[in-house]
Amino acid sequence: MHFFKLFFFFALFFGLITPFSYSFFEKNEAGLEVFSFSRTFQSPRNMSLERSAGALPSTDPSIVQLNPAGLEIGEGKKNAVSVYWQTGAWADNQGIISYSRKLNAMTLQASYGWIRYGDIDGYDEFGNPTGQIHSPQSQLFTLTSSFPLTHFRFGSTVKLATDKLSGEVGDRTAIALAFDWGFSWLSTSTRYGFALTARDFGSMIRDYVDDSSNDSYAMAQTISIAAFLRPRTIPRLSLLMENSFPRYSQPTVSLGAEYILGKYIFLRAGFNRTWLDLSRDAKELFASNSRPSESNEARLFSLGAGFLHEIFSLDYSFSYLTQGLGVEHRFGLSFNF
Repeated sequence: MHFFKLFFFFALFFGLITPFSYSFFEKNEAGLEVFSFSRTFQSPRNMSLERSAGALPSTDPSIVQLNPAGLEIGEGKKNAVSVYWQTGAWADNQGIISYSRKLNAMTLQASYGWIRYGDIDGYDEFGNPTGQIHSPQSQLFTLTSSFPLTHFRFGSTVKLATDKLSGEVGDRTAIALAFDWGFSWLSTSTRYGFALTARDFGSMIRDYVDDSSNDSYAMAQTISIAAFLRPRTIPRLSLLMENSFPRYSQPTVSLGAEYILGKYIFLRAGFNRTWLDLSRDAKELFASNSRPSESNEARLFSLGAGFLHEIFSLDYSFSYLTQGLGVEHRFGLSFNF
């Protein structure tokens, strides 16, 4: 019964806060953010849980992409190295490499992420081939610090993102600078906790074209509230939830579940939809003919599994995409020493 009371409280809290978010964000500016690719640098664990695990501290180094306060290193270890790889409809050559180091109570991490989009033939404004080959690419560099306080955990991340579209004369690599910060609170029993994070608060500091003007556009500027709960009756199960409020797109709810099978195996599942899509789904459920066919989120759901050992971990996630876009696969390997 206590579990259902807590679950009802979480659901009511996240459900009520969403309508109020519309008064704080400029929805008429939808789609104006730049470098949204920075949100795609996620580990298999993050994606199998559909980015709902920001409130739960983790030894997965990519947790900093959700909440820099959640970064931990395995007990008795001081270093962690990880490599993540993604393939699918959006990127056939995308990954992230990170190194974490524990210094007394503080944990530091540096990471590098890349997306290679392949070679693209160039065409002029009349549609004629120019004979030039373009190789667009995006990169993300991050530096994170995380440390515990008396009752909370605090973390912050500095991000430097670059984006190259073409090699035309006058074109150049665009650069953006952004910051993340996060607070986490855990109950003394560690059965539940909350987190408040701000992600991608920054803007472009150099645009794509070398001309007299230097346009500056903001990044996603997302505020999120997350929570987790471990039911007393099923202590191996973690239920996860996050409500995110981007400035330039629709509020999103993410739900996830992680179950420890035996000693080393983790089974995961996640669901992620914007609140607008949920209202459309409700209309469809009640046989309305007014529901549009589009979706604000690319993924319908994700599944995954992990093997966590004292020295290393292996992770995999599978995401089913909307509107016939196919699937995504993510693979991860981490070492602790």
